Amino acid sequence: MRSPISAVTIVKSRTEKLCNLISQLERCSPTPDELVIVWMAPPSDLSLIQSDKFDIVHKFVTQEELPIAKARNKGMLSAKHENLVYLNVDAVISPTLCRDGLLALKDNTVLFTSVVFLPSEHCNKPYSAISKTEKQIGYLASNDETLPDDDNNEIPSRNQGNNHGKFSDDSICSTVFFIRKTDFQKTGGFDEGYAGFGLNDEDFFTNCRALGYSLEQLPTRTFAPHRPNYQCPVNHLLDFVRNAQRFHSKWGFYPCLNVLAAYAEKGFINSNFEEKGLKIVQLPEKEDESNDGVNTSTPHQPTAGIEFTSFHSPDKNQVRLSSTA
Repeated sequence: MRSPISAVTIVKSRTEKLCNLISQLERCSPTPDELVIVWMAPPSDLSLIQSDKFDIVHKFVTQEELPIAKARNKGMLSAKHENLVYLNVDAVISPTLCRDGLLALKDNTVLFTSVVFLPSEHCNKPYSAISKTEKQIGYLASNDETLPDDDNNEIPSRNQGNNHGKFSDDSICSTVFFIRKTDFQKTGGFDEGYAGFGLNDEDFFTNCRALGYSLEQLPTRTFAPHRPNYQCPVNHLLDFVRNAQRFHSKWGFYPCLNVLAAYAEKGFINSNFEEKGLKIVQLPEKEDESNDGVNTSTPHQPTAGIEFTSFHSPDKNQVRLSSTA
């Protein structure tokens, strides 16, 4: 049985994950009525894959690759139903996901699931098998109230204000979330002005809060591959700082303060960024690929000829700006 829900996902090269996601949706009761797949890169052999359980609508790029925000917006706005569920392509979802979301979704509301991050090899199993062994593995949902006070480095914290350098819950909530299409349109979608790595999810959910939407967690759990521990994602320094500047210019505060504090401790940005504005003062010499892309080398002064984009941020005590997304 189909439900009046449009599922949306984006994919670039992880076609094996896409096939797994389609199989999971086919096992849902009820299934979505359609799955919108946005291909971020030129079509592959799977770009016309179909299902006998629901419609699959493929959206392609015509010339160049789509960035994540633009791909997400294209998928969400192309959906035919008012009820939308966005799914990361590598998510392992509950068979009751569509039913749970449809029963709880209301206007001016964003629903998300808790997310349990597991080693990649565990995510290749069916949802039921993962559920049975979850407690034995010892992993807990990243945004559950059951998360221990003493978070380890493999469980992103639920606390946005004290998150041990990891991403806030907003980047976790985007793994699977429901929203009405009309409400998504009111947000203006994901801000396509963010480039590269980091903070687009934080911006989107901050925008939802600014519009007065209620962000509510379903009792449903989602499993996903463990994310690297980006306490200080040096290989994404330029993107992250540029996006943090953009975020501050819109909202009047900096997100992911512990990530920025880690940059400051390494000497890459000014330590007084909250009072004086965020600036890059040194660059890492090179990436250490053996450490998940996190550089531990000594920083050096910015190389001549490299330009840094500056967004003029409001004063610290200035009223937060409304979104232009």
